[in-house]
Amino acid sequence: MSVPGTPDIEWEVSAPTRAASCLQGFIDSPLGPGLHYVRMRVPSLSAAVEDLRAAGIEPRSEQAGTQEQPVEEVLIHGHGFQFRVRGPGGLEHRPNPPPAREGSVGITAIDHLAHAHGDCDELAAWYRRAFGMTSVDRFTTSEFVQVVMETPAGQLRWEAMHPADDASFVARFLERRGSAMHHIAFEVADWDAAVDACVAHGVQPFRESTGVTDDGARWMDGFIHPRQTGGVLVQFFWEERPGIWGRAG
Repeated sequence: MSVPGTPDIEWEVSAPTRAASCLQGFIDSPLGPGLHYVRMRVPSLSAAVEDLRAAGIEPRSEQAGTQEQPVEEVLIHGHGFQFRVRGPGGLEHRPNPPPAREGSVGITAIDHLAHAHGDCDELAAWYRRAFGMTSVDRFTTSEFVQVVMETPAGQLRWEAMHPADDASFVARFLERRGSAMHHIAFEVADWDAAVDACVAHGVQPFRESTGVTDDGARWMDGFIHPRQTGGVLVQFFWEERPGIWGRAG
């Protein structure tokens, strides 16, 4: 599926076709249902495999690979989540994504994925080593400590987070699921329209919050529960000016 506002990121929805499938195993595990994997493209798969091995990360493949048909994709299991690294073969031109559909929440972009872990600095170091991500911010709230990273292509941000204390919602998440993807965040064009669309579709946002910067610019955010999204905790936000979300006062 195409994501409004994000032409080079695709969204896949999948379901198992047999009870013994790997996907069914994921759904039945403490990690599922939810985000199953992230696929990344690289200019050269063989070079990427060499770099991963040099970093102490051993990828595996579901394909046997031959001289006539070499391996096209390798898998990495990193801290409770699966990543798929794919070479450039078969990459087709993607048309510009459609505008947000009328009556939808009005997504303008995917902002970030958040990965919960016992030590966000350790996890961030792994992302830097495995994928060449760069850290762009680090901050602490009453609930969690977080390192914000960006992919080399600048398409998407990653957040490595750990609980600030044992009472944190991140601590409860880790107790239930272990290290895993915690949520995905989308930016929306209009806050009121997004909330109205949720309600119209029988979805009730929760943990809604708002903030105002020193110069009066506003932002708002909220969440949609995994039980209403097929297992993925969704965060959505609106900001009056780019780059102010989550920064009040």
